[in-house]
Amino acid sequence: MDFFASQELARRNTRKLVVLLAITLIAIVGSVYVVVLLALGLLGNNHEIGGQWARNPAIYIQALLWTIVAVGAIVGIGSVTKVMELRSGGQAIAHMMRGRRLQPNTSDLAERRILNVVEEMALAAGVPVPPVYLLDHENGINAFAAGYTVDDAIIGVNRGTLDILNRDELQGVMAHEFSHILNGDMRMSLRLIGILHGVQVIALIGYFLIRIIGSGSRQRSSRNDSKGDPTIFLLVLGVGLLAVGSVGLFFAKIIKASISRQREYLADASSVQFTRNPGAIAGALKMIAINHDTSLVKSAHAEEISHMFFANLNGSLFSSLLSTHPALPKRIKAIEPGFDNNYEGYYKSRAKTSIGSAVQPTPSETKGKRGLFPFGTSAGIPGSSGIEFGAMTGVIAGFDPQTVISGIGVPTDDDVIYSQMLIGNIPRRLLEAARDLYSARCLVYASLLDAEIEIRKLQIDLLYERTDSGTVNEIKDLWPMITRIDQRFRMPVFEILQGTLVGLSAQQYLAFRRTLTALIDADKKISLFEFFLRQHLVVHLDRHFGHGLPHLTKFNSVKDVQTAIEVTLSVLANVGHEIGDEIQAAFDKGAQQFATSFNPSYRNGPINFAVLATAVDDLSHATPAIKKSVLTAAAVTISFDHVVTVEEAEMFRAFSESLDCPVPPLLATLDS
Repeated sequence: MDFFASQELARRNTRKLVVLLAITLIAIVGSVYVVVLLALGLLGNNHEIGGQWARNPAIYIQALLWTIVAVGAIVGIGSVTKVMELRSGGQAIAHMMRGRRLQPNTSDLAERRILNVVEEMALAAGVPVPPVYLLDHENGINAFAAGYTVDDAIIGVNRGTLDILNRDELQGVMAHEFSHILNGDMRMSLRLIGILHGVQVIALIGYFLIRIIGSGSRQRSSRNDSKGDPTIFLLVLGVGLLAVGSVGLFFAKIIKASISRQREYLADASSVQFTRNPGAIAGALKMIAINHDTSLVKSAHAEEISHMFFANLNGSLFSSLLSTHPALPKRIKAIEPGFDNNYEGYYKSRAKTSIGSAVQPTPSETKGKRGLFPFGTSAGIPGSSGIEFGAMTGVIAGFDPQTVISGIGVPTDDDVIYSQMLIGNIPRRLLEAARDLYSARCLVYASLLDAEIEIRKLQIDLLYERTDSGTVNEIKDLWPMITRIDQRFRMPVFEILQGTLVGLSAQQYLAFRRTLTALIDADKKISLFEFFLRQHLVVHLDRHFGHGLPHLTKFNSVKDVQTAIEVTLSVLANVGHEIGDEIQAAFDKGAQQFATSFNPSYRNGPINFAVLATAVDDLSHATPAIKKSVLTAAAVTISFDHVVTVEEAEMFRAFSESLDCPVPPLLATLDS
C-alpha cells in the first residue's frame, strides 16, 4: 500500500469510526431514555407532579427530545473539552505522561543514541525530526507516537526501551512509530481520546449523582413521609446513567481496540519495509514476550492512550476483546512465519550490544550497501559526475516520476543508510548549530542573507536592531558555511533544525517569526528552491505554534484547485527550461496527468511568489488522490528535458513536503 492509499485508508477509517460511534451514541440515548422513563414512573408513584407527568402522554415525547439534547450535549462538551486539552497535539500527550524532552544537543550517551536513531529515520522519511520525550519512570519496553500532523508529532519512549533493546530492535520500534506518523493514524488516535472521554462523562455524572444522594441520605432518613421526595428519581437516574455510561464506554473501547489492532499489523509491516530487517521489530516483540511485564506502563493516564503504544500496556502475550494490540505471538508470526515460540533461544543468540554508537556509521561500515556512494565522488550515482561537497552543480540521471511518486511516504533501509551518510558528511559546525536552540535560529537567519553586499549589509543592520551583537556574530560565522553547502544537505539541515526550533517558547517564536519576515522582505531576490524551502519551514512551524491550521481536506475535485494547479505547473515548467516552446511543452506534458478531469492553461509571466504561496496552500487542502496527481504532474514537468539537477530534485522534495507528502532523499531512492 502506497502513501496516498494509506492516507485514504485513514480517512475511511475515520468515517467508519464516526459511523460506529454514532450507532453507539444512539444506543446510549435509547438506554438513557429508558432510565428516564423508569425514573419518571417511580416518581409518579411517590410525587404528585410525577403522577401528572405519568398521566400526560406528551411528556414521553418531551422526555425523548430532552434526552437526545442532554446526551448529545454531555458527550459533545466532554469530547470538546478533552480535545481542547490536547490541542497542542503530541506535546500535550507527552506532558500528560510526564515525559522529559531530550535536548537535541545532549551529550548524554544513552539519550544521544535514541536521538541519532530518530534523526536518521526522520531524514530518511523526509519529515522534520520530531522531539523525543523520555518516560524516565517507566522501566518497561514501550513507545508511542502522538500528534495531529508531522508538525506537532512527538516520539515517547520508556526508559526500559533504551536500557533493554539493542540498536536493531530499537530501530524496529522507531520504524513502527514513524509508520503511525506517516500513515495518518495519529489524528484518529487523538480523536478517539476525546470521544471516549465524552462517553465516560455520562458515567461520571451518574456516579456523582449517587454520591450526592448518598451524602444526604442521613438527613432524609429522619423523615417518615417519603411521598413528595424526588430523591428516588435522582437515585434511579444516577444508577442508570452510571450503568449506561459504563456499558457505552465498554463498547466504545471495543471499537477503539478493533481499529487499533488493524493499524498495528500495518505498522509492523511498514517497519519491516522501512528497515528491511524483519528481525528488528520481531526481536523487540520477543524481548517483551520473554518477560510478560516488560511492556507495562504504570502512568495513571496510560489507559487513555493505550491505543497509541507499541505494545499492550499490561505486557500480556495474549489478546482480549479490549486489547488494543494483537497478541504478541500473532504479531511475531506475521513477521516471521517460521518462528517456533523459542523466546529464550532468541535471547541467548541476540547481539547483547547497546543500542548503538553515539557516532554515525562510517562509509566503511556501509560499504557495498545498495544505493550508497562515498561523498565527494560520483560513485553509485548514474549520470551524477561532478557532485562534490560545496558544489552547486550536478545532474541526476534516471529521474523517473513514477518511481519518485511511489517512494513518497514509503522510506526503506536504503533511505536510512543514505540519511546516516548525509548526517555524517554535514560539516560538524553546521550539524551542531542545527541541534542547538540558539544557533538553529542563527542558522535560519544566515540562510536568508543575500549574496549582494549592499542588501546583506541592510539585513545585518536589521539584525542588530532586532537581536544582539552575539547573535549577529554567530550569524556571520555560519553564513559562509550555509551558502557553500551542497544542495543535498540543505533540506536535511532544515529538517533537523525544524525539530530543534519547536523547543522555542511561544513568545520566542513570535520574535523569531517577525525577524524572519523582515529578512525575507529585505532580500529582493529569491530562488524558487529557497521559496519552497522557507515555505516548508515557516508553514510547518506556524502550525506547530498554533498560528496556522492543519491541512484538513477541503477540496475533493481537481476543478476546485484548477487555478492552483495552473499556477504551480506554470512555475515549475520554467525550471530548467529556457526556450519558450520547451517551457510550453513541459507544461503540456505535466498537464496530461489531468486530461480526464480538465485542461489546464499555461500562465505566462514572472513568478508572483504571493500567488504561488496561495496556490501551494490550496493544494495542501486537497484529497490524497489529487495531491498524487499534482505531484506526478510536477515530477513529469520538471523532468521533461530528461535533465534534473540536484537543486531541482530538492526543490521537488520541498514542494511535496509543503503538501504534507514527505519524500525520502531522492538520490538514494533513484539510485536504488
